[in-house]
Amino acid sequence: MNPLILLKNAAQNGDVNKLYQAIAKDSNVLEHYDKTSFAETPLHIATSRGHINFALEIMRLKPSLSKKLDEQGWSPMHVALQHNQTSMVHRLIETDPTLVGVKGREGFTPLHYVVQNDGVNLLREFLAVSPHSVIDTTNKGKTALHIAAEKGNTRALEALLSFLGRSWYREALYWEEKVVNWKDENGFTVLHVAVTMNDIQIILHCITIRLYNRPNFIGSFTVLDIVDRANNNPDMKDVLIQAGAKHSDVMKTYDINAIPSMKQVSFEPKPTLLDNVIRFLKGQKTNISTETHDALLVVAALVATATFQAVLSPPGGLRQADSSDSDSLPFSKVGKVVMKEWLYITFLILNSTSFWVTIITIYLLLLNGFYGQLSTLPLILFSITYLFCSTIISPSLICAIVNFSFFICCVVLLSSGLVVISNHSLLSYIRKLWSRCR
Repeated sequence: MNPLILLKNAAQNGDVNKLYQAIAKDSNVLEHYDKTSFAETPLHIATSRGHINFALEIMRLKPSLSKKLDEQGWSPMHVALQHNQTSMVHRLIETDPTLVGVKGREGFTPLHYVVQNDGVNLLREFLAVSPHSVIDTTNKGKTALHIAAEKGNTRALEALLSFLGRSWYREALYWEEKVVNWKDENGFTVLHVAVTMNDIQIILHCITIRLYNRPNFIGSFTVLDIVDRANNNPDMKDVLIQAGAKHSDVMKTYDINAIPSMKQVSFEPKPTLLDNVIRFLKGQKTNISTETHDALLVVAALVATATFQAVLSPPGGLRQADSSDSDSLPFSKVGKVVMKEWLYITFLILNSTSFWVTIITIYLLLLNGFYGQLSTLPLILFSITYLFCSTIISPSLICAIVNFSFFICCVVLLSSGLVVISNHSLLSYIRKLWSRCR
């Protein structure tokens, strides 16, 4: 029997033994499908019929077939979804998470397909294994949000918005704003689509996130203009006005790029400021390789040790007890640094800056989970010990106060810095304000 026919029969029946019989007859039988641009491969057949073991065996032998499109423009993952082979889909993404983002006909990915068909459980799983797939667009420039709004799939839209609001992969904060304001080939954002579909539930979801009153397409119409011209829905109009939407004639009096976001409408819990900070820090951490992580941890530990030792043995040493010292003095000079106050303050600021930055770096590099949390306690105690040591050896009460004040300033500045850099909208506003002041 022809090896290709034998292979096709094996795929239809999920027979792994016949698969190897075909390979035994022609060791390059799977290469045949690589030579053609489009073909219904054995993997397409197996996924459509739910033959999981056979499909995984093909993927192991010939991984490239998992992304091959058939004559209809669909990958094996698309085919599995079309035939409701949910177990197959789970195993495919376990084997290769990148299959979530394979583009088929008209740029549709498996993620777009589950959004279109309101497969919320699969959608959440797809986003978990392949978070960057949320930014994929079709040939018409539509994101998964556009598709959910067009189909009126409120649950899918809610899942997407919740993911964008709470995900912590690198640059998640940037893409949260970028995706929700993405324009398709007609210049429509997801909010414009919801208005044209006259779907108030979708609109209520949309206005809980950063959506702007920008004139997005030909004619410079805002979403409020569309309501007036298309359906004139009073309830929808009230919701949009309450959220801060404006007509285009009002918008012309403002700098479009300076328009603030709509007021937040409480629909479901929004990420807090702390959530955004944590998302930013985790996003930065995920982009570091294991080798770089280990090297940074070693360097940080060495710097922390050196700066702590510098406090224990400061330049010039410490004053030693002698007969002239009096224990009745409120602030004894015994055990204090020899250097002058202004020199000590300068030394303390420079050394403490290095120490606190290093401690924070170590904390951010700690492992997630139980062992990371366990390591946090000695790190905190180590930091408190440094603070007490640097205070005890201070030559005067003023220096001790400066030491504590500097510690508080470091905490405040660090917290403020994290808030600013983790809030994309605030950071953009500061940059625009700075450019105008220059």
